[in-house]
Amino acid sequence: MLIFTGADGNYALQAQVWMLSLVKTQKSSVRVVVFGNGWSSKDRSVMKSLENDLVKVEFQEVEASRYANVQLKNGFPLATAYNVLAPLYLLGDESRAIYMDADMVVTEDLSPLWSTQLGTPVGAVLDAHIVWMASPSMWRPWKEEGLEPLTPYLNTGLMLMDLDRWRSEKLTERSLEYLEKYELPCVDQDALNLALRGKFDQLHPRYNSMPYHHLKMLRYLDTVENDTVIGEAITQPAVIHYHRSFFGKPWTLGCTHPGVALWGSLADEVRPKWKKQFDLMGSARAFAAKKAKMTTLDVRSCDYPVDMLNRGRNA
Repeated sequence: MLIFTGADGNYALQAQVWMLSLVKTQKSSVRVVVFGNGWSSKDRSVMKSLENDLVKVEFQEVEASRYANVQLKNGFPLATAYNVLAPLYLLGDESRAIYMDADMVVTEDLSPLWSTQLGTPVGAVLDAHIVWMASPSMWRPWKEEGLEPLTPYLNTGLMLMDLDRWRSEKLTERSLEYLEKYELPCVDQDALNLALRGKFDQLHPRYNSMPYHHLKMLRYLDTVENDTVIGEAITQPAVIHYHRSFFGKPWTLGCTHPGVALWGSLADEVRPKWKKQFDLMGSARAFAAKKAKMTTLDVRSCDYPVDMLNRGRNA
């Protein structure tokens, strides 16, 4: 199994937590590849120290000057686009891979996901908040590109990739064209969704359990997904995604994500003296959202136990 992520050295702790969760849960051989620059020898050593007999990690630096023409808005680093660059430029000899954001925690073996048969270049989970291209939350050029407003919209946090088909359909080139053409709010994610035009295999949301599965006031997913399936993403996540939301990030002060204690316990293992950061803008957004009663939780939402990964391993 090949799993890759994009993370520069300033995201080392997050990548180390993600790596530890893989080590604790995987039951077959996994090759982990981290694409990124600026990793210190100490942080690389920590990652290597987490390896076991099944899960091995390697690092590949990315020559940023080679991608100087890639246009990323709102201050996003190049690492944001490694997921769309890698299939063409960094994984040219591979035919299949799983991409994962580094702000994730894996709670169970991913072998069933790896063996999933695809009918398209990508298998991914519908974004719990956006769901369709014409979502009213943010502007996207669905009309300009001739897309139907209810075109399905994936979250790129986890993607099962048929790399041969990805390359034959020129998804990297087409995504980069959209990045150059428009100022897209969700950057690489918007660009890839425009390139796919809704044609992707929809995975069970357990494989990318997002904050907005829990936040029912902002969960547009209810319009298209079975409520039982949504509940399984909340209560039985195979992969927890700590992306930006009104919960805050688990490495910042004031985070209220149901998985904050779980993430923190893993961080304690890889870096016992780590300290939480203060995110002023994130805290302000969370306060405003709470006042506006936008952070109401699904009744099935509860704190994830810190031994959750050990339970999965012993199952």
